[in-house]
Amino acid sequence: MAKNRSDKSRYKSPSTGEYCTAAQYIAELMCQRMAEKDNEGSLAYKFWNTEKWNKAYKHQLVLANRLVKKHDERAIIKVLKSNRGRNIFSLRFPNLGQMIKQAETEVKKLDEKDDIIKHEENQTHLKRKRFGKESELSKLRKMDDE
Repeated sequence: MAKNRSDKSRYKSPSTGEYCTAAQYIAELMCQRMAEKDNEGSLAYKFWNTEKWNKAYKHQLVLANRLVKKHDERAIIKVLKSNRGRNIFSLRFPNLGQMIKQAETEVKKLDEKDDIIKHEENQTHLKRKRFGKESELSKLRKMDDE
């Protein structure tokens, strides 16, 4: 866990509020769901140090690291927070890989759209020309700049 945000630690931990890696965030999310499923309520501060959650958290963390190596972390989190993924309580879910692949294609499409929009915005700022007469206020501004 890190107190400051970095390239690796982008996500805020639900239990501590500090920044953590994507795999840690995903593992905590799964443990939180397991606790809610068993009617235990929210997890304690640094719950992975307790005897009850130590093994479960480490197991989910290993699985999360495997997923993050194979897939885009944004797609994994998107699937787990979606309506279809809200009932997934472990990263060993059989259809999780297929669901993540679908989400990856959606994330890539959104990235491409964002790149196109940003590119178009940059071009419109360069090509803008003023039409009509120059106002007296703009003439005064030019005189101030000189």
